[in-house]
Amino acid sequence: MTGLTLRSEVPARLAGANHVERSGRLGLGALAAYGAGSTVQDIIQYGLNTLLLFYLTIVCGLSGSAAGLALGVALVVDAFVDPLVGSLSDNSRSRHGRRHPWMAASAIPIALAFLMLFSIPAGLTGPGLFAWALVALLAVRIGLSGFTVPYIALGAELSDDYAERSVIVAARVLFSVAAPIIGAFLAFGVFMKGVGGQTHRDAYPPFAFGCGVVVLLAAAVSTLGTLRSRGRLHAAPPAKGAVLGRLAAEVVEVFRNPSFRTLFLACLILFVGLGAATSLTLHANTYFWKLPSRAILIITYAYAAGLLVGVFFAGFLGRLLEKRTIALFGVGLIGLCQLLPAALKVAGLIPPAAYVPVLMLSHGLVGVGASASLIGFQSMMADAADEHEHLFGARREGLYFAGISLSAKASSGVGALIAGLVLDIIGFPHGLGPGAAAAHAIPAEAVRNLGLLYGPGASVITGLSVATLLGYRRGRADHARIRDALDRRRAG
Repeated sequence: MTGLTLRSEVPARLAGANHVERSGRLGLGALAAYGAGSTVQDIIQYGLNTLLLFYLTIVCGLSGSAAGLALGVALVVDAFVDPLVGSLSDNSRSRHGRRHPWMAASAIPIALAFLMLFSIPAGLTGPGLFAWALVALLAVRIGLSGFTVPYIALGAELSDDYAERSVIVAARVLFSVAAPIIGAFLAFGVFMKGVGGQTHRDAYPPFAFGCGVVVLLAAAVSTLGTLRSRGRLHAAPPAKGAVLGRLAAEVVEVFRNPSFRTLFLACLILFVGLGAATSLTLHANTYFWKLPSRAILIITYAYAAGLLVGVFFAGFLGRLLEKRTIALFGVGLIGLCQLLPAALKVAGLIPPAAYVPVLMLSHGLVGVGASASLIGFQSMMADAADEHEHLFGARREGLYFAGISLSAKASSGVGALIAGLVLDIIGFPHGLGPGAAAAHAIPAEAVRNLGLLYGPGASVITGLSVATLLGYRRGRADHARIRDALDRRRAG
């Protein structure tokens, strides 16, 4: 990838110096092409967050701690890879811009690595099983970094307008609705349908292949469809120093911005809580709620519907409220919906006939909260990148959104590590295999504790995210002053 730093002259239009063009609104076609790229990460994250821990522990027989360790090690690697890709992307030069070559080169490796991850040979056990899972997961993570970090940074550069940035993020979230629908349909509507379908090993490779096809299509649409908008992008600065030395200096510089620190930490805490809960959700749906695959599919559709409603609801709130307020509303709604259903079931206040309706409602509201919080977080991060240029005179969108990407991956890294440890701590067995007899072998106390930890336990972490986000102080008026100062500086 170092070949991206080409020394050929870049036309002025492609250098991204056209502030007037960035001030104009994007057409529906450009918004749709950009938004389609979100499906690449979201369909992979669906598999990692929803199915992977269950697949490794229940289907393949890896212990919860070992599975969580593999996911945690992958996140540690991501902690270095994401900022590195962000810095390389920020400083890349080519006739196709500084973001698009990275996006184009990453799609096929992502699809192949994902297929490898869910195609573990049946004979592997112990260290061999752990090694296969870790290597495949690292390949998936590195591939996702290569696409996602430049992709999200691209969205921050497409417009300088405060409100238009929320529209761009909304387009991304709108397409994110498709990911759980497609993922759940491929899993529980096609390859794992029927009672206990998720416990059958041979269902996972075709599921992963289907997701890989979606990745390739979405990456092609987004990369090719946004090429004509690359004239809006900022120019890559002249390269200074060695890559790793430059990266270290840029990371230190980024963390000097208090707005970035607050947003990064709040986002990281939120995704850790979501990751722990989501990694345990299939365990909970199978053994705590005792849901058939059809009910799991319906509940996932309710979540997707909530995401869709949340996009438009957040758009409406954006005309009246600050971005921070919208994000706080979304995160608070997620925490409430994590807390109540499992707690009410353990207390005996929900009859079995009401399980599916209650879960449909709670997952739908979580979808609304997820849209509101994501639109708020990512739009605020784009504003923080402007603040960074105002403070330090450099554009660092790649590094800023490497923070968002790393936070999202923490959902299936730190979150899954916590979830794996939880399974072992509460004595939840692994390697159960298919069949009703396997489910009856689980102690009732372990099932109850699973429900309490995946629901109310995760809501405690979400509450910490709310408390952290209260420290973010920038609003619409602050951004207007920063944009005005930047415009005067550039004009001078």
